Amino acid sequence: MPIDKESGWVEPDIVINGKELTFAECMVVRVAVSSFRMSLTAPFISEGLGAIAKNYDHHLMNIERMMLKNSRKK
Repeated sequence: MPIDKESGWVEPDIVINGKELTFAECMVVRVAVSSFRMSLTAPFISEGLGAIAKNYDHHLMNIERMMLKNSRKK
């Protein structure tokens, strides 16, 4: 798990196309997933996406849970 040496914060392991992401890259992905999920709560966004909004939210929730399960300060 990527660890920030200064803060001790731990990010989830993320590998994309065989490349393991750095601490900062993992943090960016985690924040992007959470931000997109929060944006789905805005009616104009969820209504604009239609039925796919619920699918997005469901899968983003699963990904978010996996990512946050072991993210913590050591």
